Amino acid sequence: MLRLNMLYATNDGSYQMAATGMRMTEGIEMSKVAAFKRIGKSGEWLRWMARELCAAEGSTIPKPTFLGERDVLLVDASDETTRGRDKDTWRLHYVFNLFAFQCASAQITGNGSGEGERLTRHEIKAGGIYVADRIYCTIIGMEHVLCGGGDFLLRFKSKAFKLYDEGGTEMELLPRLRGLKPLESAEVRCFYKDGGQLRPVRIVAMRKEEEAIKACHRKMKRKVSKKQEKQVQADTMELNEYIVVATSLGYTNDQILELYRARWQIEQVFYRLKSLFGYGNTPNKLPETASAWFYAKLLLAALCECIHKRMSFPPELDPILCDLVGAQFMERAVPDSQMGDIECLAT
Repeated sequence: MLRLNMLYATNDGSYQMAATGMRMTEGIEMSKVAAFKRIGKSGEWLRWMARELCAAEGSTIPKPTFLGERDVLLVDASDETTRGRDKDTWRLHYVFNLFAFQCASAQITGNGSGEGERLTRHEIKAGGIYVADRIYCTIIGMEHVLCGGGDFLLRFKSKAFKLYDEGGTEMELLPRLRGLKPLESAEVRCFYKDGGQLRPVRIVAMRKEEEAIKACHRKMKRKVSKKQEKQVQADTMELNEYIVVATSLGYTNDQILELYRARWQIEQVFYRLKSLFGYGNTPNKLPETASAWFYAKLLLAALCECIHKRMSFPPELDPILCDLVGAQFMERAVPDSQMGDIECLAT
C-alpha cells in the first residue's frame, strides 16, 4: 500500500502509472480502478504516518503550555488545477488542527462558482481558536466564530470595518501605532458595530523591521505597476509597516503573536509542498483522493527531511552544505513577498 501511494504521488497522480509500477516493482497485477479504490481509502493512514514521522523527527510544532486543552485551527484556502484533458480549476477550503496534525475540515468548490473564502462556511468547534489571514477578517466571520463558542485571531484587514471607542466614537488605528519601534508590540482595545451594537475586539500590532517594511513596499508597488491592484492609499501603505491582528483572546501580546506565527509555519509547509513536491497539480477533486494526495505529499516531504538529516558530509563541509541546502530550500519554498513577515515574526 505504501509503494502504491508513493507511485501515485510521484507519477502525477496517475492511477494507471501506479498500477503499472506495482506490476513492475512488486509483481502485483492490478487495474487502475483497483489502484483508485485503494488509494482513495489511504488518506487517514497516510496522515497518521506523516504525523508520527514528524513527531519522531522533532518536526512538529510544540503546543504552548498557556493554551491548555484548547485546539488551534488554521483556516485557509488554496486554488488548484486538476490534470487531464478537461482541466478544471477549483478551490480547497480547509481547517487544519495545528497540534493534532489533522485536517479538521475540507470543502471543495469550483473556483468560478463565486464561493469565496469565509469563516461562515466552516462549523465552529466550541473552545477552538481560529487563526486566519486578512481575507477572513469580517464582522460576519468574527460573529460566526463567537456564536459557535470559539475565539478568533485574524490578520487585520484595512477598511474591513470601522473601529470605535467605548463611547461609540469612530477612532483611527494608525495614530496609536506610530510610536512603536521595530519589533515592539502594542494593543488597542476597541469595538466594532454589529447590528448597531458595540462589540469588543482587541487589536494587537507589532512594527516590522526596516528591511521587511522596504520589501513590503516593493511588493505593493510591483503589484500596482503590473495592474494587479489599484493604486494603494497612503494609510494602507503605512498600515502594512506593522503586523496587525484582530482577536477575541485575552492572552498577552507575545502569546498572541506566537500563535499567529504558527500560521506562517503552515504557510511554509504548503509553499514547500507546491514548489518542491508538486502538490498543486492535484489529479482530481474527489475529497477522498484529494486527501490521500495531500497526505502522501506530506509524508514524502517528511521522508525527504529525514534523509536530508541523515546525509553524511565530510566534517569540514557539513555546516557549509547544510546552510546552502537550507537556503535554497527556503528560497524555493517561500516567495520573496512573504519573507519579510516570516523573518520579522521569527525574530
